[in-house]
Amino acid sequence: RGMGDAMAADQREDVDDRGAGHCVFCARAALTGILAETEHFILLADHAPLVEGHLLIVPRQHVACYGALPPAFEADFLAAKRRAGEFLRARYREPIFFEHGVFRQTVFHAHLHAIPFGAVRFGVRVLATEHGRPVGALDDVRGWYAERGHYFYIEEPGDDGEGIHAGVFPPEEGRYFHVLGMVRASADRLEGFRPAPERRLAGQAKVRALMEAWRMHADA
Repeated sequence: RGMGDAMAADQREDVDDRGAGHCVFCARAALTGILAETEHFILLADHAPLVEGHLLIVPRQHVACYGALPPAFEADFLAAKRRAGEFLRARYREPIFFEHGVFRQTVFHAHLHAIPFGAVRFGVRVLATEHGRPVGALDDVRGWYAERGHYFYIEEPGDDGEGIHAGVFPPEEGRYFHVLGMVRASADRLEGFRPAPERRLAGQAKVRALMEAWRMHADA
């Protein structure tokens, strides 16, 4: 349960909620590990990386989760996500994408994790069909959030590189820790899993390596 505890907290807020005045992601001038910026998003190195290459896609506007992301930002988000995926595939491995969706967040500001685990197979399509809802577009996540509130989201590469398999799930701890257990096992297989406090202490070399890899990729 260590990994779940390391990615923990539970609330629901929407755009410009009460946390904006004290949000670390809103303090742009204080952020470190910035890889790139767009009009509406920041690509940021995760400072407690599960593996080298672990990065975040963070809206500039204080939004609780991607289920609350204004539709006007969607094209910019998809471009930022595509850019992150292309970089990770070129310099590391195929990524998965994961979002807490407010459920068990530690920072109450939307942030999508992009983690280069390679061609993992969590069985997201089957899990989502049986225990949540398959996702084909961001509008599906917005629909869930509008109808049911809290969720968590996971996306893995499709079979044979064909598309993606993605799903949104209700905030049930059993299902959450089942999925997080698969994420933890993937990290452990590649670099050995460590709890978040240890990753923060040991992660600075990985952050620097990620930033250098991004610079080299951008210059190529």
